[in-house]
Amino acid sequence: MRTAFAYSKNTVAAQLGNEVGFGTVAGMARRFGITTPITTVPSMVLGTSEVRVIDMARAFASVSAKGRSIEPYGILRVKSADGDVLYERKPKTGDLLVPQYVAAGITDLLQSAVSTGTGKAAAIGRPVAGKTGTTSSNKDGWFIGFSSGLATAVWMGRDDAKAVRGLQGGRAPASAFAAFMRQAVKGRPVEKFDTDLKLPEWQLEPDDEFLFGDPDDYYFVDEDGNLIEPGAGEPSRSRRPEPDVSIQRGSSPESNGDPPPAANDDFLEKAIGGGSPSADPGLRPALRSEQPVPEQSVHVPDPGL
Repeated sequence: MRTAFAYSKNTVAAQLGNEVGFGTVAGMARRFGITTPITTVPSMVLGTSEVRVIDMARAFASVSAKGRSIEPYGILRVKSADGDVLYERKPKTGDLLVPQYVAAGITDLLQSAVSTGTGKAAAIGRPVAGKTGTTSSNKDGWFIGFSSGLATAVWMGRDDAKAVRGLQGGRAPASAFAAFMRQAVKGRPVEKFDTDLKLPEWQLEPDDEFLFGDPDDYYFVDEDGNLIEPGAGEPSRSRRPEPDVSIQRGSSPESNGDPPPAANDDFLEKAIGGGSPSADPGLRPALRSEQPVPEQSVHVPDPGL
């Protein structure tokens, strides 16, 4: 996974999204502060939903903060003409979005993208974690990352959404990120990333006996294909029941052995924001992989976005 992430292998991202469920992916994006509508089609894992640059910076800043939420703000303090402080923003402790070891795992992947992958141009001589992104038509180029406690998002493209020849996230956006960050973190102490993945006990690798399970639970079939029930000495003449095709969406999937859905309708409606994105000039296609996306699976953004 680390190699696939570093080199933007779309096939691995698509497979992972399919396994965990696209509603789950949308829910995690919402958790990290993406405020724009998110589609739950397979191509979503490649970044086909429109997002705001500040939302992407917020999400990466939350990873940098070891999984705690970050609230963007623009006003530090307000003073009167006499110098009296009328308002000053008080520091807030963010909510824990994901366990610290999960944020460490994400940071590990992001660090690999800069050290060995498509984001090499973002290196600044101190630990950097980040990700490149390029639309298949070269209309958008991204680099978003963090170093020494500072997160920065770079987007490049045209306001009229026309293609820019040679635009790739690993080139100009990554170089701009590096040029800015070298100056921005100059007075900050060098921070090593916490990439130590200390999994909780319930997620540690199970032993061999657990993997193989209880022998009494094994299912066998005889030479005629008839099912032998677990622990039974004689073959059962009844075959496995056919799935009940009449079960409607929203009913209990466990009743016919099917896996549970990734998310119910209410969750998906909330996750995708309902309806189409408005013509907001602050929206831009999200962080995307370097590999081209098949034309039929790409959401074509509104020229006004």
